[in-house]
Amino acid sequence: MFAVRALCVFTLILALAACTTAGERTTTTTATLPVTATTTTSPATTPSTEPPPETCDPPGFLPTVLPERVIDDQPDVSAVPLDEFTLQPGTIVTGWTDESGSPALVMVRGGLPPTRWTQTPEEIEVRGVTGAVGPLNDGVWAVAWFEGPDRCDEYSLILYPPADAATAQMVAASLTG
Repeated sequence: MFAVRALCVFTLILALAACTTAGERTTTTTATLPVTATTTTSPATTPSTEPPPETCDPPGFLPTVLPERVIDDQPDVSAVPLDEFTLQPGTIVTGWTDESGSPALVMVRGGLPPTRWTQTPEEIEVRGVTGAVGPLNDGVWAVAWFEGPDRCDEYSLILYPPADAATAQMVAASLTG
């Protein structure tokens, strides 16, 4: 698992090094997802309760370069549709939308993308560590990296369609805080 994460992070770092920056937008929407305990019961096992993960604090940095389609006037985070990337227990999500209110970009702290790359990711540098950038599914692109051993040290940027490697790298390169 560590080798896969390292490869993903390294791939993201290489992609970011090749990108350029665009104009800045600074409006964000942040959501803390509730953490709930779950109990699972299987016919062959006894019931077990796994404690929920602790909710991560908001990141101390955000991208300063955003996709061009991000609007300045952000809706309430409750208006943004949640999906497999934003509904991870214990994570904190910061999101940006387009003019129609559809998600354009989310930054997730406390979880890497819960899906596999559809192609081999490219290594890039994100905030001085090795990261990875690549396509996930249905036109979604991701940048993933981790800055330490704890779950809250895992970060991902999810770019919704239309998205591409160059935009993902540009946004990731702007994470400097």
